[in-house]
Amino acid sequence: MREVRLSAFAGTALAGIALAGATLLAGGSATLAADLPAPPPVYEPPPPPVAIGGGWYLRGDVGVTQQHLKDLTNEDLDARVINDGNKIDFIKQSFNPAATIGVGVGYQVNNWFRADVTGEYRTRSRYSATEQILRPDGTRAADGVNYFDASKTEWVGLANAYLDLGTWGGLTPYVGAGIGFARVRVGDFRDVNLTPGNPTVATAPAGARTNFAWALHTGFAYQFSDTMKMDVGYRYLNMGKGETGGPARDQNGGGTSQTPWVFNNLHAHDIRVGLRWMLDAPQAQPAHWDEPVIRKH
Repeated sequence: MREVRLSAFAGTALAGIALAGATLLAGGSATLAADLPAPPPVYEPPPPPVAIGGGWYLRGDVGVTQQHLKDLTNEDLDARVINDGNKIDFIKQSFNPAATIGVGVGYQVNNWFRADVTGEYRTRSRYSATEQILRPDGTRAADGVNYFDASKTEWVGLANAYLDLGTWGGLTPYVGAGIGFARVRVGDFRDVNLTPGNPTVATAPAGARTNFAWALHTGFAYQFSDTMKMDVGYRYLNMGKGETGGPARDQNGGGTSQTPWVFNNLHAHDIRVGLRWMLDAPQAQPAHWDEPVIRKH
């Protein structure tokens, strides 16, 4: 019986000790937690501005152009040939390749549409042609071969609109169209006729005229920084007519024409490479972190 009482007493004592220990541990943990600083609040950096593709840009382009024309005519001389029952036939005619240098300013309305105004100078291109006069029976007239050469330059101004077709891997294909003017200057004009026994060389003064011009564009842009894009494109450009500054005069004192020579339907196929510089592209904002709050006791 005495052993049972001792065992019960020992059990009660151990339970009391365990309860006291748990109470002390709980109190110590609470005190320790109160002494530690609270964890700092978590701050998320502000999101960068959402780029919607809008903003002003400057552009600069260089290129190479291959130019063509429908035909070369002279109202006075052509009428004489036709009145004689003959026909004019160009065996060949061509322009040498030339360069283009242009600048412009534009606005990117959104990711799909932009517009710009451009101006460019098109360098000197040499024209050469061989013409023959054919009789009604198809044979060549005795004095029926003429050799022409001249030079040509242009200033072109266009207002353009483009449709960007989406972006894949930094590449953005586009199509576009433009209208404006072309100031066409023709110089160094010569008409050489090598009729046996009576060769002639006629020259005409330089002339310039301003025409309505229009263009079609296609190409792609590659964005290699937040503010710079490279533009590679093809353009068809129609520049209207060019003409000499007056009729051609025979340098040997022979006959002359009464009207200028006209280069009809001048048009070009251009390959251009350029850069577009975005003036107000959105810039990423740096992350801003406040000092952590430390609780003191």
